[in-house]
Amino acid sequence: MLVGRLPRLRTRVEANLRHVFPDIGAAERAELVRAVGDNFGRTFLEIFDLRGFETARSWTGPSGPGVEALVEAARSGRGAVIVTGHLGQWEAGRAWLKSIGIVCAGLYRPLNNAPLNRIYERNLEIGGSPMFPKSPRGLRRLVGHVAKGGVVAILTDQYERRAAAFDFIGKPAPTTTFAADLALKYDVPLIPAYGIRDPDGFHVAVVIEAPVPRTTPAAMTQAVNDSLAARARATPGQYFWLHLRWEKQLAGL
Repeated sequence: MLVGRLPRLRTRVEANLRHVFPDIGAAERAELVRAVGDNFGRTFLEIFDLRGFETARSWTGPSGPGVEALVEAARSGRGAVIVTGHLGQWEAGRAWLKSIGIVCAGLYRPLNNAPLNRIYERNLEIGGSPMFPKSPRGLRRLVGHVAKGGVVAILTDQYERRAAAFDFIGKPAPTTTFAADLALKYDVPLIPAYGIRDPDGFHVAVVIEAPVPRTTPAAMTQAVNDSLAARARATPGQYFWLHLRWEKQLAGL
């Protein structure tokens, strides 16, 4: 419940909700703030104890039309780019892949707190390695990993100041086409995957959607945004409304 108790965090969530869902009332917005805080707290603790999360096998599934395509691409050595967002427990997909012997690398943004970041990195590497920091060198290494047939997971819903705007939940949001560019360049599938929490809050359903049709980087990037937007609309209490996704000038952000 940290989100609800810290004014700055609560204001940030409410500002994002007002921006995207201007018609919801105060009571519904307050309930979403509570749910976001609950999911954030659970996810934070699970990520900082990924070994425990994996040992408990706290996920169910996978389900969805993309399961076979993802497993085939990984086991054949072709590789794949998995796209997901800050929704539910986004590490659940990598945990499932690890449980069936498929190593999934990842791209991450280092935390500002150096001691905490070291713990964070160690836990992310438990879920699958290598982990590539979001930096010019890290991105070059990630590209090389995919070029060699590796599987990588990318969180696509981060504010990218220099990126073009794509629709996300009805509002323009700067979004890089990097994941789509990568999939097209190396002829690997671009597959949305999610970890959706069950109502009990503890178990997470791994859902693998069908690969995004190969078209253009822009069209594929919009398809990825639309996929995540549909999940966020269906389970808004599980989306990470804490981060700066749309406009940094929003009130309270």
